[in-house]
Amino acid sequence: MDILASSHPNPPASRSPAVAPVAATPVRAPAALFLGLPCPGTPAFDALCDFCDEHRVAVLASLPWVAAEIAGHDGFDAMLRFVRALGGRRVYVPRDRSGFADRLGVELSATTHARLLAHTSEAGTVEVPSAWGVFIALRRIAIRAAMAAGGDLRSVAQSFGVSERHLRCR
Repeated sequence: MDILASSHPNPPASRSPAVAPVAATPVRAPAALFLGLPCPGTPAFDALCDFCDEHRVAVLASLPWVAAEIAGHDGFDAMLRFVRALGGRRVYVPRDRSGFADRLGVELSATTHARLLAHTSEAGTVEVPSAWGVFIALRRIAIRAAMAAGGDLRSVAQSFGVSERHLRCR
């Protein structure tokens, strides 16, 4: 007898059907985007950049400092590309800006490069926040934006995969 089959009393065909999903009312925040950071060059990536621009102050305030520095000086597009490429790593920041672009494959403005250099460790490195951490920060802002736009608890909870209780506690 199959071990998997013996551990499940009801075969998949005999299980009761799942509850039919309730049609969610659309909310202003781009809920469909928040499945992870989208790939650059896609409509979802452009929509996420637009969302960040629309909520600039809240987004910059919620991002880790490296991501906020890049977004503040070079834009959200550059920050999202940087985090997708190097997120979750400790990277060496060469003093030469062109060396930075050659070594890491990411072009940053002179202002951003200088700010990163000013805050490097003794070894000349900075810790780049993970793409997941940035995603979570942006998702929290989107949830707040959806609630502020008048979204009801049920639709916001369903759109973002959180409980209504979670939203009431915020």
